[in-house]
Amino acid sequence: MSSPRVHSARLLAAACATAALLLAPLARAGDYHTGSTLRCSDCHVMHFSQGHGTAPNRPGNFVPLGPRGPNKKLLRQDVNDLCLSCHDGSAAATDVMGPVNSGDQPSVVRLGGYLNRLGVTTVVNTGHTLDALENAPDSVPTWNPANENGAGRGLTCINCHDPHGAVGAGHPTGSQYRNLKVNPGNALARFVTYTANGANNLARDVYVRHSLAYDESQVDWNEPNTQRSAIARWCGGCHSRVHGNQLDGGGGGGGGGGGALSEHPVEDENLEGSMRTRYNSHVNRVKVLSSTGIWFPAGSDATPSCMTCHKAHGNGRPRGLIFRSGTGQLTEDGDSNGTSQGNLCLQCHDSANPD
Repeated sequence: MSSPRVHSARLLAAACATAALLLAPLARAGDYHTGSTLRCSDCHVMHFSQGHGTAPNRPGNFVPLGPRGPNKKLLRQDVNDLCLSCHDGSAAATDVMGPVNSGDQPSVVRLGGYLNRLGVTTVVNTGHTLDALENAPDSVPTWNPANENGAGRGLTCINCHDPHGAVGAGHPTGSQYRNLKVNPGNALARFVTYTANGANNLARDVYVRHSLAYDESQVDWNEPNTQRSAIARWCGGCHSRVHGNQLDGGGGGGGGGGGALSEHPVEDENLEGSMRTRYNSHVNRVKVLSSTGIWFPAGSDATPSCMTCHKAHGNGRPRGLIFRSGTGQLTEDGDSNGTSQGNLCLQCHDSANPD
């Protein structure tokens, strides 16, 4: 018979285990590889010789070692291959690669869309292209993946995401949405906060309704500062002068850039009355910011931003644009009736080619 002390210890251990199970879905709602889900062995090995699982009798699933190695920091595989070993067709995590979503949430329309990759996908430049060495469009100063990764090393997942979920000192909530890097590209301290699995907190940038956190129908965007878009400022770490906006720490629109849609705002400009009427008339709508947490019907606080027109990872359309007609079945490319960029423009404008 165990002593009272041992019995108490067992009860405490059981309570902690139960609490961990209850909290697990909450961790899934916004990020992973952080807190209790930061498991070194998911990505690193001690001797680069593992050939079995880590359960007591050695079974269990594990990410296999790459064909070359040891790798830097004793990673199991090269960065992109390692990330995709869980995030491309594995039931253990969300699929972020290619149009077929066969991950752990196979039925959802992914908020971020899907990546493409040099030498793997047949069509590239439809969003973020892994392994690509091109300069980031509209970056001032010019940002190139090799600047961060080393000579000859193209775009990787960890150019945008922090694999450890680290936020450093000064983060307002201690948890960054989707483990986005807080210092992306040329920028510093680009915080994107979120609320998950509860009431919306309008002081935070993203509202995630439940643990299906990749489902676009379950995620919306707040606007705590009506003159700033947290997600646009984050994207501005690499795309600082996109569409004429100045996202490198200066003001809103009119900061340079040029090219296509050289005056299209991504913050600090709400949809006008006729635009809101058109926007609200659609069944399928693109995302906008709201300072009141009311996205439909959109009110006078509705503000377009980067995610209004683009999928963060990309999709099957040029530059990850969302060809959304407003009717038909929702897809990551837009919807089943969306066939052109004009469909996207008509979400808010009365012309498919607005000035």
